[in-house]
Amino acid sequence: ATINLKYKFGYYLQRHLSWECFECHMGRQYADKLDCQLAGPRRSLLNVDVDLKVEMDAIKTYVKISTRFKPTNPYRKFFDITFDGCRVISDAAQGTMVSNMFNAVVKSSNQPRKCPIKKGIIYYHNISIEDVLPSFVPTSDLLVQVDFFSRRKSYLNVTLRGTITE
Repeated sequence: ATINLKYKFGYYLQRHLSWECFECHMGRQYADKLDCQLAGPRRSLLNVDVDLKVEMDAIKTYVKISTRFKPTNPYRKFFDITFDGCRVISDAAQGTMVSNMFNAVVKSSNQPRKCPIKKGIIYYHNISIEDVLPSFVPTSDLLVQVDFFSRRKSYLNVTLRGTITE
């Protein structure tokens, strides 16, 4: 998949997203198993398998995207957003940036499309956000941090480091 973003000199520039690092951490009280892996020939796909021990009935999500233009520079916050995960799940057809990202994540998943999320094995396979990455995110190194909370307690932290190239 490619990101058709900028129109320049009569053609669209195609952008690619590849990941270098994919880390997931979940409290033991929430899951027996959590497996996060990079996949695909360009490492552009993400796979997650989780065995939830508890039902999740309230999900708050915080996403922070940071960028840098040179490897020697520190990452700088580009934007962040906090949203009600259960509301996004139930309103996934809206066409907003958040719902587009959510739909890309659950495209090949058995995640229920409403809260509560019941305990048991949930998988997310071949996640690709290349096609739904907002056009305002620049060609750069990328650091994505996602924190999930239930009842004001953090239960899942995801960190991705990668590069957007033309």
